[in-house]
Amino acid sequence: MKALSSPRITWLTQGGFVFEADGFRLVVDPYMSDSLAGKVTRLVGFPLALEDLRPDVVICTHDHGDHLDPETIAMIARHYPRCAFGGPERAHRHLAELGIDSPLLLEIGHPVTLGPFDITPVFARHSDPSAVGLVIEADGWRLYLTADTEYDDRLFSTTTTAPDALLICINGRLGNMNWQEALQTARRLETPVALPMHYGLFAENTEDPAPFITSCREAGIASHEMPLGKPFTL
Repeated sequence: MKALSSPRITWLTQGGFVFEADGFRLVVDPYMSDSLAGKVTRLVGFPLALEDLRPDVVICTHDHGDHLDPETIAMIARHYPRCAFGGPERAHRHLAELGIDSPLLLEIGHPVTLGPFDITPVFARHSDPSAVGLVIEADGWRLYLTADTEYDDRLFSTTTTAPDALLICINGRLGNMNWQEALQTARRLETPVALPMHYGLFAENTEDPAPFITSCREAGIASHEMPLGKPFTL
């Protein structure tokens, strides 16, 4: 059992999160606008006001509109001019095209330190070939955020140590694993905690998390629905 609380985690819908440790706020894949209207139907609004986001760094794991949204990036950059941005190859290029000055390039297997966080970009199998997942470490905790990915044996080379918690996509559409594959991933990684994500935002691309949560618990893996927009610790 960990003696210290994990970094504070806030789920922002879809694959978006805020991770906070020592007052530093790492934001991943925020989708604040409704720029994809006409392609998909948004079911819930963004759970935080722009004034409450307070990012020190924004990371976009790949170059898709619900993870790197030009409207969202512009809003954050205007409101938080000292915020840094980064992402893997295609996202990095897109951020630069949007006028972000010197975005951070994330490369698989090359750790970066951002505030109290040590972040290692890891393999993800997705329609953006430069997409990455993230292993995020702080305060003695190791969190694995799969971001968008299909099931692939290469996911299990991400770390030689079981993550303390797994944040995993379950929607089973548009280049993501389904909940059964997510369960298999959690079991193979031997994580004690697996929390489902990437559902509930778009009517055309969602999933019921209950079967995944129930199956995890039956396998001895703690799981629950994350509260939307409310920070929690593990």
